[in-house]
Amino acid sequence: MKFKTMALSLAIAGAWSLGTGALSAQASTTQHIVSQKKVAKFGKVTGNSAGSLYAFQTSEGALTLRATHQLRNFKHTAWEISKSALVQKANGKTYRYYYVKALGAKQTAKGWVWHRYLKTPKTVKLGAPYISQQAVKAWMGCESASLLEGLHYKGVLKSTGLVAFMKHLPRSKNNNPNNGFAGSPYKVTPGVFQSIFPKPLAKWGNTYTPVKNISGAKLSQLRAQLRRHNPVVVYVTLHFAKAQYGHYFWGTGINNSHVMLLDGYRKGGYHVADPNHGKYWVSAKKFARSYNYKHFAVAVE
Repeated sequence: MKFKTMALSLAIAGAWSLGTGALSAQASTTQHIVSQKKVAKFGKVTGNSAGSLYAFQTSEGALTLRATHQLRNFKHTAWEISKSALVQKANGKTYRYYYVKALGAKQTAKGWVWHRYLKTPKTVKLGAPYISQQAVKAWMGCESASLLEGLHYKGVLKSTGLVAFMKHLPRSKNNNPNNGFAGSPYKVTPGVFQSIFPKPLAKWGNTYTPVKNISGAKLSQLRAQLRRHNPVVVYVTLHFAKAQYGHYFWGTGINNSHVMLLDGYRKGGYHVADPNHGKYWVSAKKFARSYNYKHFAVAVE
């Protein structure tokens, strides 16, 4: 990427304070916005240390770009993109800009950025914590442990252990996992599909922090959640084996079902915090086959 060429095309001159990252710049007033629209939110990260975020200012149809932040101060920041604009410059050429907001509780940076200054990362690893269901003998408590891993990653209930957390586990009165947890997380109950499905799990998690049932999401959408720093509780199979089906009064279930937290990806693999086996990478092929049986997923936002 030729940053000097880009700088010239923006026709921006200004000075900035290296201590705060705040800039003041003025662009040519002969440029204007060709089109602007909202887009489905998705995440990317800073692709280069060059470039800036801008505020758009219009007067009588003419557009001025005022630089507000240097991207070099946000090298590892995740950005959420919500709008797109096509800007025609004084040279007659058009450039695509995205409106972005830095993700994170303490982040306030936002503004317009030239789209080529952002990229889709090839690798993401959030580093979510591991919580063992085995340590507290919660043999059937993988859903609760996975959700708590996600909450801890977000800084929520960090002093709460799995046993205390499961005291608030929503229970199903008729052993239907669509309504709440069926059976007991501490022992095997014959004839009962011992699980809590995404809808009631998300409702429970949402009492602590934003948690969303995204069941039906494609793998690409799971990766998009990770780029926004949102770990995802995923319903897969134990050891990523082929599904073993069972029939119950409420419908068909996967008897060797297992739940864990997805917190990373790279070429050819996904990273998980598995309450039953620890933190590890699994091949993309194995993960995809296992996840695609149900497409059950809950994002901790």
